[in-house]
Amino acid sequence: MATAFPSLCPTTRAFTPGQYPTRRFTAINGAGRTRIYGTAAFDATMALEFVLADPELAVLLECYHTSQGGFGQLTLPPSIYKGFSVDVQAQFKPYLTWRWASVPQVESLLPGRSRVQVNLIGTLDD
Repeated sequence: MATAFPSLCPTTRAFTPGQYPTRRFTAINGAGRTRIYGTAAFDATMALEFVLADPELAVLLECYHTSQGGFGQLTLPPSIYKGFSVDVQAQFKPYLTWRWASVPQVESLLPGRSRVQVNLIGTLDD
C-alpha cells in the first residue's frame, strides 16, 4: 500500500527523467551495436527543497517513517508538480513508482522554520 506524500509545494525542484535499459557492444575493430532491453525509462530522480513550519515538517517526517524510508511506495500529490505546464507534467511517467531515495535532510533556519531537502527516485516495480 502506498503512503501519501504530504501536499506541500516545493521551493525548488530538480528532475531527471531516468534512463532506458540499453547496452553498447563494441568489437575489437571498434564497430559496435547498441541494444535496448525495454520500453520504459527507470530510476528517474526528483530533488525537492521545502521551507516548512514545524507542523508541516512533522507531517513530512511522519510520511518518511510510515513508508519505512525507501521501502514503501509514495503517492505524489499535484502540488509537487505545481508550476510545470501540462506538457511538462505529462513527462512524469505514470508507470514510475516513487520512493524515498535518501533520508530527508533538515536544516533549522530559525525557531519553528526549517529547510528540508528531499530526494525521491522513480523505479519500475511489478
